[in-house]
Amino acid sequence: MMGKVKKAGLLGLAVLLIFALIWFAGVRETMEILKRANIELFLLAILVFIVTIILWAMRWDVFLRGIGVNARFRDVLRGILIGMFVNNVTPGARGGGEPVRMYFIAKRSEGEYGPIFATIMADRLLDLIPVFTMLIISGWYAYSIGARRMTWVLLILTVLLFLLLIIGALIMLSRRRMEKLIIRALKFAVKISPGRVKKWEEKIYDLIENGIPQFQMTVRIILRRKKDFATALALSYIFWALVILRSYLVFLSINYSIDIEKVMVVQMAAIVIGLASIIPGGAGITETINSGLYLALGIDKSVAITATLLERLISYWGPTVVGGFLTTHFGIRAKSEKTEKGTSRKT
Repeated sequence: MMGKVKKAGLLGLAVLLIFALIWFAGVRETMEILKRANIELFLLAILVFIVTIILWAMRWDVFLRGIGVNARFRDVLRGILIGMFVNNVTPGARGGGEPVRMYFIAKRSEGEYGPIFATIMADRLLDLIPVFTMLIISGWYAYSIGARRMTWVLLILTVLLFLLLIIGALIMLSRRRMEKLIIRALKFAVKISPGRVKKWEEKIYDLIENGIPQFQMTVRIILRRKKDFATALALSYIFWALVILRSYLVFLSINYSIDIEKVMVVQMAAIVIGLASIIPGGAGITETINSGLYLALGIDKSVAITATLLERLISYWGPTVVGGFLTTHFGIRAKSEKTEKGTSRKT
């Protein structure tokens, strides 16, 4: 009950932040901008977003097939959208969707949890490499235009992301570190909610005993498959280039010409800052951060906030609705399938 109240409170805070942004931008000014908007360019931005989701699914599919998990591509795509939905309603680093898409694909491919989760972690860590590269480019651009404060912010974020990459790699390759991390997380979870967590305690220790060796063996297989790794990395760079293009098209759709480098600066900085958001999916927080960063780069407040809200409509609210529908739909189906299997076994 308390968890639901907390989530409702955080969602309420997110809505308040968004309304505060609209008020700050000026309701009349925002409406005028929207009236003059180019709907074709906005629809093109939506199309670019759809292509990025397909690219993401293609990248994950490379890893899955590399370890012998032959899931149908449409299931991989559905798994991505379901994972996005769960991540969008999960605070902080938004990692709640990863176990969900692991479960979804495992049930539809008869794959093992450990290897599938390894592909997901490899996918997420690989995602940080182009972000790291673009952060460096963004920092250089901020320095070149004389934005000293922004340069320092980007430098700090680049260092933090680099440390995150190193820590993630060290944990993934060490069984001892992974065991320690899971056990500490389990102990912390028991303190917060002892009744619920104790039901899963035995399964978690079974995962530590059997799943971690599978996981690490799969990680090593992925690292040895250089062609797959190179293909996935290339897809990742294209993915992030399209993320920047999407935001750029949103600005063009409201008849505002902006340097694409400024869009890259804001997108890369917001991604790293958003990892620490306490509000599910960063709703409200991400809009505030993005708008503030655009303002710091000299963009008019009404334009900055309107563009940010439209971009989030595409990248956050749209997939949240679609992913929520898929989660409900396939959750019911998975349950019914399980029941049918159980019934057939009994007969």
